[in-house]
Amino acid sequence: MVKDQAERISRCRLTFHIQGGKSVGLINQSIMDGALFVEDTEEGSGKPMLSMARLSEGFFEQLQKHPVPLEEAAIKAINNNPGALDCYLWLAYRLHALPAAKLVTWKALKAQFGCGYREVYHFKARWPSALKLALAVYPDAQVDIVDEGVILKSSRPPVRPRVQSIR
Repeated sequence: MVKDQAERISRCRLTFHIQGGKSVGLINQSIMDGALFVEDTEEGSGKPMLSMARLSEGFFEQLQKHPVPLEEAAIKAINNNPGALDCYLWLAYRLHALPAAKLVTWKALKAQFGCGYREVYHFKARWPSALKLALAVYPDAQVDIVDEGVILKSSRPPVRPRVQSIR
């Protein structure tokens, strides 16, 4: 599962929609500039395994400017469930930065998380189980599942910011 997740991430592109006043814009961002996959000889599956990855410069700069601390124990608890891991990372990234409650529709959720589902109703029936696992390891997350999708509410990050002492 981790190998499949690594391959998906290597092919991922993010689109950020930005709105300010009367202006609207978007930024397309690749996570990786390149990746090398080699045959997995250890397990004998013949499946490609991620050997090397190079983060895109823009994505790396954004990680340095806006890091998202994650709870290691949470990742270990759900690392065998790629859907729950995706949800956890998404919630960790989004919730602490929300200025107000935000409805994310089932259609938008399917576009982000449900490429393997043909219809929204199939996705809607299965995805909440992954979300519930993510919420179990991120207890401060405030998320409501509603008929239209999910409502995200501003929440503390999964890892509290470190207080730095000044001497």
